[in-house]
Amino acid sequence: MESNPHTETRLTEEALKRKLKERLEAMSATKKKTVSKAPPKPFVKEAPTADDMLELIKASGPAADAKPEVKPPFTSTKYIKLNGYFRVSEGVYAILKRNIVRSVNTLLLGPTGVGKTELVSNIAKDLGVPLTIFDMGTMTDPIMSLVGNHVIKMQDGVTTSTFVKSRFSDVIQQPGIVMLDEISRAVVTSNNLLFPCLDFRRELPMEYCFDDVQPIKVHPQCVFIATANLGGQYTGTHKLDRALLDRFMIVEIDPLSDKEVRKAINTHCPSIESDKLSKMIRVYSGINKAHNEFTVSFNLSIRHLKMIGELVEDGFTLYDAFYIICKGIGGTEGAKFLETLFDTAKPTSDETTKDDDEEDC
Repeated sequence: MESNPHTETRLTEEALKRKLKERLEAMSATKKKTVSKAPPKPFVKEAPTADDMLELIKASGPAADAKPEVKPPFTSTKYIKLNGYFRVSEGVYAILKRNIVRSVNTLLLGPTGVGKTELVSNIAKDLGVPLTIFDMGTMTDPIMSLVGNHVIKMQDGVTTSTFVKSRFSDVIQQPGIVMLDEISRAVVTSNNLLFPCLDFRRELPMEYCFDDVQPIKVHPQCVFIATANLGGQYTGTHKLDRALLDRFMIVEIDPLSDKEVRKAINTHCPSIESDKLSKMIRVYSGINKAHNEFTVSFNLSIRHLKMIGELVEDGFTLYDAFYIICKGIGGTEGAKFLETLFDTAKPTSDETTKDDDEEDC
């Protein structure tokens, strides 16, 4: 009986297909097995991934079967120390930590020198979260700074235009903190670009790119924190748009108490004698009190007081150290008021000058 060549060919093809299918299934099973044995991705503190940020959120929240942790009151007078020197009230620390891990946009309001920028920097270090600071006051061209710009090149007589995306557009696609420092100094046109980044859309418009106009999505674990100095005494500031304010949780940062100022300066300038440090705090408080009562037109910040302390440590007299700073920011008025204040700056009854005041809370 003769064999049918067409039947033999069909059987051979079916056998080859069956073997090929079995081989593909075996390779797929081996691949799955290999992937399952891959070691877990390690935690990198300097540049956490999205998974790392999610772990941070889980660690900061209550367990499924546990009651929420009772947070300290926002008005708490207890302070904690960050990174060995920076002091912040435990209430402010608690709300900022919660907003960072929950990606809640936050606007910090407060007088200059109170430590808003430094506060965010120290909390970021404490949590191990990347921080990128954008100085909004220097953005004369918001489109170029926030979106990007077209770079025109000429080669071999041919002119080409290439769109180069901004650093801002790259940073917002990664987990971490994006700080919009001194947003009250930003030009008003920057609001139109920031609005969709800050609201439910969470995206940066890219219509100015022309080629790829798809908006850039903000990473789920990217949080925006802004700072602002509001008041007539700050030149170059603008009244913030109500629509911009509505996109932030607004947190006001109060100046430190005299006791906490003393501890901060003692940590920054440890070689200053106790009596001299006490007089520094009295003069500093006297100037700021007079400013609040509209007696003088200038005030001193913690930043100024640190400068004064550094001058004293370098051998300048306490009077000269204050004079240099006050004359510089207050002119003749500052110099005259300082002379009067130095004569009347006497110790108060509730002032503490013992060593235990320099101890941490």
